[in-house]
Amino acid sequence: MNEFGEKDDEKKSVDDLVDEILREKSAKADMSDRSDMSDDSDNEEDRTTETVDIDPTAISKEYRDSEEEEKEKPFENAVDWVCSIVFTAAAVILINLFLFRAITVDGTSMCDTLQDKDVVITTNLVFEPKFGDVVVIESDKLIHSETGLYGEPIIKRVIGEEGDTIRFDLETGDVYRNGEKLSEDYILGPTNQSHRGWVESGVDYVVPENCVFVLGDNRIVSHDSRDLNLIGFVDKKYIMGKALFRLFPLDKMRLL
Repeated sequence: MNEFGEKDDEKKSVDDLVDEILREKSAKADMSDRSDMSDDSDNEEDRTTETVDIDPTAISKEYRDSEEEEKEKPFENAVDWVCSIVFTAAAVILINLFLFRAITVDGTSMCDTLQDKDVVITTNLVFEPKFGDVVVIESDKLIHSETGLYGEPIIKRVIGEEGDTIRFDLETGDVYRNGEKLSEDYILGPTNQSHRGWVESGVDYVVPENCVFVLGDNRIVSHDSRDLNLIGFVDKKYIMGKALFRLFPLDKMRLL
């Protein structure tokens, strides 16, 4: 091998080394490109996966289900309204029958305590009529003081309870309960009317068991227990309730 051959071999060896270095760099570049492509591919897969998660078909189905629920709600609301109305009506009826009731005064037999067309609130909740109570009595028991007919419920005042002795002095217009003269600042006119079949002056009348003796505050016109034949002693079963307060007119609202 001559001098020139050795130089040629040495030159060839250098060229081989350069080629090897270039190949390594190229290989590294290829690996880097592949890595980048792999990352891009992974990102693309992630994006694809996210896109798949937001499924248009699922959204459409959910929207349709929501629309169907919205369509059902009016019917459900209607049922709720009907149930509420029925419950309210039932509550009003029960309250009206067993707790409180509005009664319109018909006539002037309770003047000046109550006027014609006044509205009073009554109750029969755990109620036992007592002396002085203003009570509402069923109309089929008491005749109307002005028309002489049986009509609307009638309002009177309890003057005697069972066992009480009631006596009238028709000359002075005084009423006695168990021997004591009543101080009746609520009456309009004296208690001195006398008609056939009514109470007599100076006679004691004992109130029977489970009964009360009632009078209207307007003694001149009131048709009440003084009429022994048509009314007399009132059985407590006919008492609808106690008048608690006057509701109307509003400017005269007060307890009774």
